[in-house]
Amino acid sequence: MKYIILLLLVITFSCKKENKNSAIRKSENSSIDHLQNKIVLDTIRSIVKEDTLIFQLKNASIFFTNRKESCWKNIQIRSLKDKVLTQIKTSNDICFEKNHIADFSPNQKYLLLHAIEKGILSDGNYSEEVEKYNCMFLDIDNKIISDKYSDLFCSGEWKNQDQWIVDEEENYKGKELFED
Repeated sequence: MKYIILLLLVITFSCKKENKNSAIRKSENSSIDHLQNKIVLDTIRSIVKEDTLIFQLKNASIFFTNRKESCWKNIQIRSLKDKVLTQIKTSNDICFEKNHIADFSPNQKYLLLHAIEKGILSDGNYSEEVEKYNCMFLDIDNKIISDKYSDLFCSGEWKNQDQWIVDEEENYKGKELFED
């Protein structure tokens, strides 16, 4: 009977140790992923020239131009391979706030855009300017912008190479952000 109790204790403690080791490995892998993502994102350069914000990536340059107040109206992408400059079509009532390096997916294929939709709200007697924050995504390789997203969706973050994580149950591959 003594040996059975002793055996049960050994099994119990070894399982706890294995669970702890598994948690440590997951934490280490997460730290390695975060470090690798940071290294890739550290290769992005940000430059401001007059009213233009430029991001230099490994395969392209992105230009935010036509600055009005603290918001840019136009986006252009220049492929470093073929040197072609492409104007991205955007709505006239939207402008884009300044981006940060962390807004890029780690594989530098997608960019979270902070879109401000401006308009005038009027009831006939009274008018006021209004702004609404949305987020959109830029597919850098295909030179397209996603539909508008709002609320909690915009507070997500990039993980792995191109995964947009909103919460534990809701995550998307980069290309899924552009599907209807």
